[in-house]
Amino acid sequence: MKESIYILQCPPSWLKTAPLSLVYLENYLKSNGFIVKVRDLNSELFKSLQLQYKDWLVLNANFEEDLFTQTESSAPLKSFYQEIEDYEYIGFSLLKRNSSFSFRLAEKIREMFPSKKIIFGGPQTLFLDYQNKLDKDSFWVIGEGEYATAKIVTGTAERIQRFEELEDIDKLPFLDFSCLEMKNYSNSIPLLSSRGCKFNCNFCSEKKLYRTFRQHSPEYASDLIKYLAEKHKTDTFIFCDSLINYSNKWLEEFCTNLIKKNLKIKWEAQMRIDRDFDADVARLMKRSGCYNLFVGLESASAVTLKNMNKGFNPETALGFFKKLTEAGLHFEVSLIFGYPGETDVDFKETLDFIIKNKNNIPKIAQANPFVDYMGNFPDKTFPDISANERIKLFLRAIEAEKIKYTKSFINNLIYQCHSYGY
Repeated sequence: MKESIYILQCPPSWLKTAPLSLVYLENYLKSNGFIVKVRDLNSELFKSLQLQYKDWLVLNANFEEDLFTQTESSAPLKSFYQEIEDYEYIGFSLLKRNSSFSFRLAEKIREMFPSKKIIFGGPQTLFLDYQNKLDKDSFWVIGEGEYATAKIVTGTAERIQRFEELEDIDKLPFLDFSCLEMKNYSNSIPLLSSRGCKFNCNFCSEKKLYRTFRQHSPEYASDLIKYLAEKHKTDTFIFCDSLINYSNKWLEEFCTNLIKKNLKIKWEAQMRIDRDFDADVARLMKRSGCYNLFVGLESASAVTLKNMNKGFNPETALGFFKKLTEAGLHFEVSLIFGYPGETDVDFKETLDFIIKNKNNIPKIAQANPFVDYMGNFPDKTFPDISANERIKLFLRAIEAEKIKYTKSFINNLIYQCHSYGY
């Protein structure tokens, strides 16, 4: 049998955009001669249950644990069992929220098809590895999946593959989303400009997902957008990587390329506060179609920022915000409360900063208590009670000041039901 693999995304998870990891895997494996099928059960089962968007996205452990039982006899799962008969390997993209469903489905597959081989990849495998919870009956991919999955499917890999990273990501084929029903998503196409992160914020778990930092060339990134815009008839793009501004020179060249190609697109990304950020680059970003930025402020206390190893101070942040504002760029900031060592004084400094500079901060994107995902503070319990109180105080204050914020992204990283271990 020619090497074959069926890759799926289980529910519940994000619904707005196509699952990017599945597309990367399908494109890479298919270009290397594998027989590949991908399926987004997350989107299909959401539609079949006819639930509200918010009910699907809110962190609710009971809902996640019960979802497989609710959908076990559904039409999408029945057709799934029929489809996988011809595939040797079944690959799961594992997130924290879809772990319960994924493991239950994997058990069902083993009951029905004992010869099938199961592969688990995705971010949650990293946390399970830290906790020594990788079972011996499955294959596991820690880190990015293309090369590792190919090795597993060809039978040349150990049971656990850790950080098998592609050296030159410009050699990847251009993304092609034809393997998915794009009508099931918004018209925004997700993509990456880089993999990994150069920086080392102490609270970040995402940095652990890669060993090395690699970035597409500005030419590759702009040509990819041109290709996707034409192939999928869209003008809206979302960069899903950690940052878009690792290099001001790269960002300037990328925006210049978009303008030269006269693409007339809209794009958004995450951005780091940078002391050396050039106001001219901000204006280029606006001209090239940037319509929104997600900026990790996290705190406006100099002490807390230092403890977080953010690499900037409140004065730098304000200067950065002013450059974005003057260029006409819309942006939103995220905040973390209750980081170890944060005092009431530190909290007040953050609150005062937001209120004082509200004309240079268009919107609060997210506010959450700190959660120690990687177990760096084993002697403490998270989220801290003081963090929850500070968020309540913060919300009352910004509402009184009529500062905009996204209600659904307040406390959205905290589970609403019983304790659900990290």
